[in-house]
Amino acid sequence: MRRTDERVPPITPQLAWRVAVLGAVAFLLFATVFFRLWSLQVLSGSRFVAQARDNGRRVVPIEAPRGDIVDRNDHKLVTTRRAAVVQIAPASLPAAVRTQGDDYHVALADAENARARAETQLKALERQLRDDGHRATKAEHAATARLRAAAETAKAVPIPPLPATEPELAQLYARIGRVLQIRPETVHGRVIRGLAEAPYTNVTIRTDVPRAEFDYMRERPQQFPGVVITDTFLREYPHGSLAAQLFGTVSQEKGQSGLEQHYDEVLRGVPGKTRLTVDASGQLDESQGVKVTEPKQGDRLQLTLDLGLQQAGDAALAKALSASKYPTRAGAWLAMDPRNGAVYGMGSAPSFDASKLAKPFSDKTYQELTSQAQDAPLLNRVTESAYPTGSTFKPVTAFAALEGGLINPSYTIDDTGHWALGTQKYQNANQASFGTINVADALKVSSDIFFFQLGAAAEDHDNLIQRWAKRFGFGSKTGIDLPGESPGLVPDSAWRTREYKAYAACVDKAHLLQNTLPALYKCGGIDKPWTPGDNVNLAVGQGDLQATPLQLAVAYSAIANDGTIVKPHLGLSVEDGNGFPIHAIHTDPRRKIKLSARDRQVILGGLKAATTQPDGTSADVFKGWPKRYTVYGKTGTAERGVNPDQAWYACFVNDPERPIVVVVTVEKGGFGAETAAPAARLILSKWFGVKDNAFHAGTSDTL
Repeated sequence: MRRTDERVPPITPQLAWRVAVLGAVAFLLFATVFFRLWSLQVLSGSRFVAQARDNGRRVVPIEAPRGDIVDRNDHKLVTTRRAAVVQIAPASLPAAVRTQGDDYHVALADAENARARAETQLKALERQLRDDGHRATKAEHAATARLRAAAETAKAVPIPPLPATEPELAQLYARIGRVLQIRPETVHGRVIRGLAEAPYTNVTIRTDVPRAEFDYMRERPQQFPGVVITDTFLREYPHGSLAAQLFGTVSQEKGQSGLEQHYDEVLRGVPGKTRLTVDASGQLDESQGVKVTEPKQGDRLQLTLDLGLQQAGDAALAKALSASKYPTRAGAWLAMDPRNGAVYGMGSAPSFDASKLAKPFSDKTYQELTSQAQDAPLLNRVTESAYPTGSTFKPVTAFAALEGGLINPSYTIDDTGHWALGTQKYQNANQASFGTINVADALKVSSDIFFFQLGAAAEDHDNLIQRWAKRFGFGSKTGIDLPGESPGLVPDSAWRTREYKAYAACVDKAHLLQNTLPALYKCGGIDKPWTPGDNVNLAVGQGDLQATPLQLAVAYSAIANDGTIVKPHLGLSVEDGNGFPIHAIHTDPRRKIKLSARDRQVILGGLKAATTQPDGTSADVFKGWPKRYTVYGKTGTAERGVNPDQAWYACFVNDPERPIVVVVTVEKGGFGAETAAPAARLILSKWFGVKDNAFHAGTSDTL
């Protein structure tokens, strides 16, 4: 027997149970590992071998060239060419620089909001001046200048400097700059702007790189880590700045615009790819070969535009701008088929060289193209700018009064040249008086007094003029195949009362006095509720009415085609790269409005008399015009606050074979008959093949 102190105590049942549990857990763990290893090696082994083999394969995308844009006669308007490009991959950049890109994006958004506020205040000031009916005081001129300066300053967002903690990136920028002959600060600026616009795509440093520099960088990748040297495709514009706002741009900095944006799916094509194999060091394994899938060029877009008319329209607008007695560079014109809305030509001045935006560009370039001081060349004034239309709106008022039963065709007034509504006094332009006139006569001579009285009479008839304006397409987008269209504004008592209540509440909250410049800056310019005088102003296309030249063209098309509200369009058909038709682009009219045949003939008579009878507002402009092409037209002169008057002309010719509607506007152009109407005649001359050397300023140019 053992001694008592050498005996082993028996295992208790609790301990035995713990040992058994631990053993079972250990067994399960080893079993799991075993079966996992067996699964990886036996069941999935072949799949992982294949993946390991594919780990050396690379797929490099190949950009597809965009399709061409051509006019209705297949003249090339926008084409594509291959160009070398140097880019930087965002993933290769330090976190500090990527953060700078994010911060710059936020700063740009804040600046845009500040710019929008300043421009809203500027428009409010101009509205207040129109409402008050007086010339701007020195204080108001100074306020206008401050607001314009604030809008311009808000756009200038400085690029943050390269962080001092990134010396290697600074050296890379310097090497890139030496080869591409650009400053390192410029490289950094383009990186920041690229990251702000699209943080996950390569940032383009320079496009259209000369072949020698391109080859130098491609042969020395170790000196340019993170730099991508490849080929891209650039848009080319054979006709320079012609219709630049219309075509739009394809830009990494500012994205797409114009037709390039609307028809992107048609134009962009299908990218190709290069499949290749690399070894463990990343070098090409030539033994495995290279497989290339070629890209497919985008389809060709054929437009309704006529190149010859586009060139003639731009030339006519340039003559109108130079003929104005006020310094001006801004205006717009449009020519369209009144039957279906097919746009024959569209121009906005000033224009710009679109090829500059096809490559990386500086902030300075962008500021110049958007600056109001430079008349914002990027702006398409045909579709994006809304203005008071002046007397070109009078046919709409005439239809409203006739169709609404306010007057009949034989209704007359005695136009003495002056009229009063309460304490407000009104008069015709140049203090003219026309005696006894009816509605057709009022359109012919553009009597403001006649239409002032219609506006006052319509005040108590449930927004009669507003309802007819909206039927003709004012106050809503036309649906044209271009982005960024303005809906304009048809003002009424409900709109103005709502805006005034917001203005008054803002003034009270800020403890300001109404009708003062501080109140204007803080709260806007709707500084009084709706009055009958607002309807009087609307009747002659003034006050708060805002319309684009395109909306005016749609309204005049409805007069020409007996009530069809067309949907303007530029797309005609989609073709393959060889010009073989794929499908036509169909555009149905938006709606049909019912016009009395009697009333329409009255309006047509007034518009025809305006161009043909001696006392018509545009009769002098159309002296010697061929009688077989009857022109129905209306001049317009719109007051615009602190600015000189804006000139308008809207007209159409219902030729059975080549009908056309033309609208021209010249900012700071004075009377419509002085600048806009002669430009419209030159456009009509080109369209109908009339050898015309008539322009009101006495020029002898022939289109």
